[in-house]
Amino acid sequence: MPSHKDVDPVSLSELERRLDLVLREMRQQDIGVSIITTPDDIYYLSGYYTRAMTSVTALIVPAAGKPFLVTRQSDEGNYLKISDRTTAAEFIAFGDDELADSLPIIGRLALERRSHGRVGIEQDGIFISPAQFAKLTTTLGGTEAVEIGSFLSAQRLIKSAWEIACHRSAARTTVQGMRAGIAAIEPGVFDSDVAAVVASEMVRGGEWAATWPIILTGAQTGRAHSSWQGDAIAAGSPTTLEFSAARHRHHSPLYRTVIYAPNDEQRRFSEAVATAHKAQLAQMRPGARACDVWEAMRAAMERFGIVQSPKGRVGYTVGIGFPPNWVQRNAIDLMRGNTAELRPGMVFHVFASVGQKNVFSIVHSATVVVTEDGHEVLTVDGLDGPLLK
Repeated sequence: MPSHKDVDPVSLSELERRLDLVLREMRQQDIGVSIITTPDDIYYLSGYYTRAMTSVTALIVPAAGKPFLVTRQSDEGNYLKISDRTTAAEFIAFGDDELADSLPIIGRLALERRSHGRVGIEQDGIFISPAQFAKLTTTLGGTEAVEIGSFLSAQRLIKSAWEIACHRSAARTTVQGMRAGIAAIEPGVFDSDVAAVVASEMVRGGEWAATWPIILTGAQTGRAHSSWQGDAIAAGSPTTLEFSAARHRHHSPLYRTVIYAPNDEQRRFSEAVATAHKAQLAQMRPGARACDVWEAMRAAMERFGIVQSPKGRVGYTVGIGFPPNWVQRNAIDLMRGNTAELRPGMVFHVFASVGQKNVFSIVHSATVVVTEDGHEVLTVDGLDGPLLK
């Protein structure tokens, strides 16, 4: 079983390196202070996180002076835990009786620490409502506000050696959970029982993850973004498992399909998925485009007589993740028409699938890191396609 302690927490030197890049960007855009409000970016720059993501938290980054955190008083213990290894030099708290005024408090503090220029803000924070955002911008008054979040998203695409170590660690726990989950699958077993086995492995070997295990069987596999329903696994029906362990908030997802007593059509579909996935991985190299991976899946499927033109993505970048999911915000989707270039240090969850909505799906995936000369599969479990029993 992988250890919770196999990768040390992020170092102060790594945090300072990231912060220096943000400060450089702020200078280029004449930004005197930035207000960072998304949990993943706050963690990325300071090492601070809390499970209370829906509570307003801000990391305020002045162009001159030290960053500081502003959040609920009840979360101060989370700051004290990292106070000797964070870029946030100060913790400013507001009480729960001040929650309604938290954004004006944050805005006023930012203006007080602004030495010059404009204010950088994140316009895509999912835990700040439009009404709260309006309060923040109103508090800024006539000071010009500019978007800084897209720079942070782009910066986070290329993972450091420490981040890749976190992904490797998470992958080892994910694989351990997948092996346990697959071993628990047999006709008559309930999908919820499989979910319990997987969750137990995730808890023992990892940290709290961005989402619960996704275990589907039968027609439920044809219902995306769902999970277990208390259904019994039956021979001749696919069962799919998708989940990710976490290490220092970094996730490495894995998707697998198991079918007992498959029919000829299911065997053909499974072979197509396995072939398409191998074709996808062959495209995972520096200089390839996101759409090349999508096209590799489409072409492979057509060779098996499966003519489909998936409008959705067939992979996406992963990294720091908080509930409700592990997908990296504002990152790269492997999909038709996306000419974004793959670069060393990017980490992707790549999957091939075939199915019919509300009827079935068969999926196979891997989490991979793009290397200087190709890619490395992180979620190695010995399966190169759906498991047919």
